[in-house]
Amino acid sequence: REALAVTARHCGAELERYGRCVAASPGSWHRDCHRLREGIARCASEHPLVRQIRRDCSDSLGAFERCLQEHPGAVGECGPHVSAFLLCAESVTPGAAPGAAPGASPTGTPGG
Repeated sequence: REALAVTARHCGAELERYGRCVAASPGSWHRDCHRLREGIARCASEHPLVRQIRRDCSDSLGAFERCLQEHPGAVGECGPHVSAFLLCAESVTPGAAPGAAPGASPTGTPGG
């Protein structure tokens, strides 16, 4: 949840624009909203936690994206893929990426 909150805070404007575009273009959102999706990716890639989620959850994210491409007019069909990605994203611990550099330390403090 923390990771999703970070993404929403850090890239909220981009996420909102993309969501509006998808809702407005149910049959062609994958083409019409491509640039906005890239904007989210660029924004998100600037945050270490989001980068970590993209790495650690690449399989479930990829499955979700494939589902969206296969069902462009029925995004609801991808619910299970969304759930799998969210479960993965929630399990990511900031600063504890597999293969993290020994000198790297998280800037956040544990609290929850």
